[in-house]
Amino acid sequence: MQMTYIVLNKSTKHYTHLTGGKRTFLTLLVHEHFKLDMCVYGQLGQKRVTDVFWRDGCKVPEIMCSEIAEMISKGIEEVKTESNISSIFEATLLINNVVRGNTIDQLKKFLANFKNEIYTEKGATTAQFKVHFYSF
Repeated sequence: MQMTYIVLNKSTKHYTHLTGGKRTFLTLLVHEHFKLDMCVYGQLGQKRVTDVFWRDGCKVPEIMCSEIAEMISKGIEEVKTESNISSIFEATLLINNVVRGNTIDQLKKFLANFKNEIYTEKGATTAQFKVHFYSF
């Protein structure tokens, strides 16, 4: 809800007292889903402040994380029956034999022309990446 507000109102939100896990999740939401920008102030051991702010090109995702979580809790088969869709993705590309040291960020740089059309994730092993292409 707060990310949507930032996008629609071209505003900024300040977060304090975020644990590392929450900050990591917020980073995923900010950069991957809403295409907003984020900056963290303060060094390790100090009070850290995280600012999330509007930038040109940001958007409210067509499918919100809360909707995806609801689908997961219902189970894939029930969602397929209700919506007549099998996936929010049109295709998935599985990349095998990834050399140690390569990261998802490097993969995203290679696929920069598709940044608004894909979702990337680690595969089942450290030598795998997945690239999901959204169906629009």
